[in-house]
Formats: sequence, C-alpha cells, structure tokens
Amino acid sequence: MKLKINESVYILKESENIYQVIFTATRKIKRFNVDSLVKELIDFLNEEREENKILEKFSEKYNNNKISSCINSLKSEGVIKEYSSFLENERFSKQMLFIDELTNSREETLELQRKIENSNFSVFGIGGIGTWIVNGLYQIGVKNIKIVDPDIVDKTNLNRQLFFNSSDIGKYKVDIIQTKFPDINIIPFKRKISQNNNLEDIIKNANFIVNCADSPSIVETTQIIDKYASKYNIPYCVAGGYNMHLGMIGPIIVPGKTATFQDFIDYQKRMDPLKDFEKIKDIEQTGSLGPIAGAVANIQVMEIFKYLTGKGSCNLNKFAEIDFLNFNIEWRNFK
Repeated sequence: MKLKINESVYILKESENIYQVIFTATRKIKRFNVDSLVKELIDFLNEEREENKILEKFSEKYNNNKISSCINSLKSEGVIKEYSSFLENERFSKQMLFIDELTNSREETLELQRKIENSNFSVFGIGGIGTWIVNGLYQIGVKNIKIVDPDIVDKTNLNRQLFFNSSDIGKYKVDIIQTKFPDINIIPFKRKISQNNNLEDIIKNANFIVNCADSPSIVETTQIIDKYASKYNIPYCVAGGYNMHLGMIGPIIVPGKTATFQDFIDYQKRMDPLKDFEKIKDIEQTGSLGPIAGAVANIQVMEIFKYLTGKGSCNLNKFAEIDFLNFNIEWRNFK
C-alpha cells in the first residue's frame, strides 16, 4: 500500500505548532496541532511511499506505534491518501479524488463509484436537454443507458443538441447517439411516450429514469412515466427545461418518499400569476440557445450524481429557476 499527502489539499503554516489544511472539494478548513513527526511525515509523503518504507525511515527516531498512530490519524482526517489500487482506473481517477473528499473512507469512495457505474438508466427524449444528459451520465461513469426518442435529426436541432451535425439530418437520433458511445451499453428505442405504448421493457429494470420528453408536453409524458415509476418504485427526475433565457432544474421524485409529481403540478398551477386570466393566444414556439441547454442539463446531472452518491443536498421536493441573463437562481419548495 502506497501513501501520499492528499493531492487536492493546501497545507498552510499558521504557527510553528499549528497547520491549516484546506480541502478544495468541500472548502473545509481543519486546524491541527503538529509536532516534529507530523511535520516530517508531511515532507516525506510529498511522494508515494510504501508504508513499510515510512516505518523504516522514522523508526530510528520515533516509536513504531507512534508512527503508525500518526499515519492512521492523518489518513482518517483525509490528509494522507492511499494512491495505489485506488487510481488503477485512470478514466475516473479525477472523479474518485473528488468523491474521496466527501467520504469517510477509501472503501466508501470505491463503493460509490461502482454504484454509479452499475446503475441502469432510462432517458426519455433525446433533444436539447436529453443529449447533454446522456453525455453527462457517460462522463460520470454510467455504463447502461436506454435512450428513447422516435424523432429524426432536423436542421433546427443543431443549435442546441449535442452530437449531431448537418450530415445526420434525416437520421434517427437514438441510432446516432448509440454510435457515439461504443464502450458502454446504449440501447435505443424509437418509441413514442403515450398511453397506448407499453414502456415496461424500458423502465422495469431501471435504477433511475430521466424524462426530457416534451411531446405532447412534459406534464403528459411525466404522468405516464410516473405510473411505471410508482409501480416499480424507481426514482426519476423531471429533467431541466428552458424557455428563452430561463432554465429550470427539475425535481427528483422518489416514490413513497418525496412529494409527488402531482404535488409539483398543483404547486405550479397554484402559484401561476396568470392563472386567473383568459387565454387569447397560446405560445407556438420560443427561442432556444445551446449554452443554456448544456448548462441546465449538466446541473441536472450534478443533481443525479448527488442523489446516487448521497452526498450534498439534491433537489428533493424542490426545483430551481435560473435567469441566465442575470444569473439569479430561485429555489422553490413544493412539498
């Protein structure tokens, strides 16, 4: 086992006997009383060292039990990390270093990474949000994703939807996306979400569902998906949406544990400032911008990451609206 000072921390000298350690992922600051052994260990472990080599180095000057106790204390505080087998999977090494500062042990970090990789996802609607969602899930390590969309690529998709270019016009979106990820299991479905179409084979074995499908409306498609999610007790999120310069970070619904999607809809209706006015003309279409679609989707993936790992506060019973012209963010609780 090789040990080294945690690569993502700052260590600052406050005084001869006090060091401050700043953990960059969480911005936590810890103050430690330090003696000569701690100081020497910190200097020595600027490089990876075998634990027996550490004992050999300091045993002439310090008692072995004291050395081992000091090493274990620094490990438990996150100042020293094990860097051998932990970083064998180079693709996720940076991500695991990030997770590592949020966990209490190396074993927990590995367990959470494995949980992400082994999760089965079903993503409905592969458009302005959905393409970015699939990419984000791939980046954090999800290996099994079912993607559902009956549409073909249109020229108007190219300003905001990831992976497509002009040579893809007229091709099925899900077929193109499948070719982009040859190293994971992407299963495409060209099925429309409707009351008449059975979605059992897409949803039944999923660990998490993401709904980005807005045809005929995000409300109708989510209501259909909610029936399956409730039946099989599967958490899902109403993936972020956007309208002109506004973006929404949708809620995560956990059947039996959080407020329901109907609670969300009821809240929206109740709080609508225009609910008492008569509609003369409805919206036909609105403008959209690629950076907003990408930003909203990636924030949504971060919420999914927090839910899967149990780290941080994710959007259960709440959702956010972001004004991208001034970056005001308003969180709203609907429970």
